[in-house]
Amino acid sequence: MFEIERLINKKEIRELGVETYLPHYPHLWYSPEGIEWYMEYCFGEEALTVDLANPDVLYFTVKVEGEKLGFLKLVNHKAPFENQPKESFLYLEKIYFLKKATGLGLGQKTMAWVDEQARQWGITNVWLMAMDSSEKAIKSYEKAGFVQIATTRLDDEVFYRLRTELRGMVVLQKELL
Repeated sequence: MFEIERLINKKEIRELGVETYLPHYPHLWYSPEGIEWYMEYCFGEEALTVDLANPDVLYFTVKVEGEKLGFLKLVNHKAPFENQPKESFLYLEKIYFLKKATGLGLGQKTMAWVDEQARQWGITNVWLMAMDSSEKAIKSYEKAGFVQIATTRLDDEVFYRLRTELRGMVVLQKELL
């Protein structure tokens, strides 16, 4: 049985975030220290304390038959551009799966769940960012109904540990009907 459950425990968020991120993305970083920095940046005590104090930041786990196979971070009322009404946007900031769970259709099921949640919350647009070099991920998002609306680049001063050629990003958005 497929289900998505809210996470509110820092230790659980950190463990699942790290467990779902590390196997897929070590090649993005110049060194193991870069990966460690990113794990602290996303899942460190300070980052999670700030996130969990914000009612618009929500963490979830994707479960199948009770087993945690995926990780999701949503940010309510965050628009891709400053001149847009925040109230109508949901930012899908992170969606990661364990290696053994890739290729099982969980990404599409999870995206459909996100759409439904957004509708229930009165949100009309869901958006996300993907690395411009992640062709497979971008195709998956497009299959889920997202369209590319912009390109950007991760800040070179903040993300200097990330390989330079991999800092390009695409912004994708889906208008919910």
